[in-house]
Amino acid sequence: MMHVKLFIHPARVLAPCCLLALAACANPALNNQLANSREAVDQAKIVGAEQAAPAELQAAVEKLNQASAAAEKRRNGDEAMRLAQEAQVDANLARAKTNSAQARLAAAEMAKSNQLLYEALNRTNQNQQR
Repeated sequence: MMHVKLFIHPARVLAPCCLLALAACANPALNNQLANSREAVDQAKIVGAEQAAPAELQAAVEKLNQASAAAEKRRNGDEAMRLAQEAQVDANLARAKTNSAQARLAAAEMAKSNQLLYEALNRTNQNQQR
């Protein structure tokens, strides 16, 4: 008959958990930068950068993925930080280009609307003069 050991020594569970907790706190500045970069990418996606600035958004996503991979492997903290910062800048650029494109579109629509109103006003004035 086989005996199954149901009891696991607490040290076997606590040691890996402590190591994971310490690793996560190893570089709080990098963790903050990665969080800021993820937020910038998410915000760019929300405003529609996938259509208006796809190249910039793609660059941001790629750099963020590289930064995350470097941080997980604990290869080079400086490289991970640089990539995370570049990802944030690229995401902000994508967001700015998207906002600019949307503003240009709104301005063109307003100009068209103003032209239609001007033409209607001119027709009204011409009819009143008759």
